[in-house]
Amino acid sequence: MPKVVDEQMREATRRRIIHEAAGEFARLGFDQANINTIAELAGIGKGTIYLYFENKRELFLAMLRSISQSQMASIRAALAPDGTLQQRLERLFRAFVHLAEQESDSFNVYMSALYGVNRAFQDEATKLLRDYVAVIALMVEESQVRGEITTQKSETTALMILSLTESYVLSARVLGRSEQAITQEASIVARMILHGIRTS
Repeated sequence: MPKVVDEQMREATRRRIIHEAAGEFARLGFDQANINTIAELAGIGKGTIYLYFENKRELFLAMLRSISQSQMASIRAALAPDGTLQQRLERLFRAFVHLAEQESDSFNVYMSALYGVNRAFQDEATKLLRDYVAVIALMVEESQVRGEITTQKSETTALMILSLTESYVLSARVLGRSEQAITQEASIVARMILHGIRTS
């Protein structure tokens, strides 16, 4: 088999393992998750998983890194410099709705590492949180240069934007609102956040 094809197959298997691991870790938490079950769900032999990951901890860390890359790509795309601050806040809100609904296992694992059963990995999850804040702070600074807002503390403003957006989406999901219903609230939520920034 050509080396390129072999590497592509290996990477596809690695991604499949990480995907199944996210589901297992989201459902049971790190301590209760079974690495043999993850291998079975990924369609590989139980021992084969160790060709990809040394142990369950290494698998969890690789999964968090994968989640980080995927989520950061979504956040960066949402905060692209085109459009007004209102439009960018709306896109950010929609990105979080998408992450929470379409990639719910990954989103839940990340949240559980920050606040829940997987807190043994809080340091790694906190790095992602810091990256989120940094990217949003950059948007805040760009909006200041454009004259859309004035704020003395771009990082504080970024953390507020992130917190309000994430917590709104999480709370709406807990209340049983559909993805469509939450997404339709993007402009209202973004307007309220923007109003809060402008009056602070």
